[in-house]
Amino acid sequence: MALEINGLNSNPSNTSKAKSGQGVAAPKGKQADNAPTTEAKATDTVKISAEAKLLSQVSDQLGADTPVNREKVEALKAAIADGSYQVDAQSVAKKMMDLDTKF
Repeated sequence: MALEINGLNSNPSNTSKAKSGQGVAAPKGKQADNAPTTEAKATDTVKISAEAKLLSQVSDQLGADTPVNREKVEALKAAIADGSYQVDAQSVAKKMMDLDTKF
């Protein structure tokens, strides 16, 4: 994932000018006492990579409401609470190994 920001404080004198108020445009409708009469042009750019866009789309999809079988969840909670839920260690291990081979 790449994020490129160009033009942000690219000139070392920008920092000192911003601190002293020199060369900094006042908000629209207001003019600073020592501000120039022309506004600075915005030159900052941001590039978002294809990977970042895809990650954002996947994140949005995961954030969407997913259907939950409430009856199954409650049954599992009850089985865990009363000690009747049994974990099949062989099955869990096999699924973990299967998952590992996919990547």
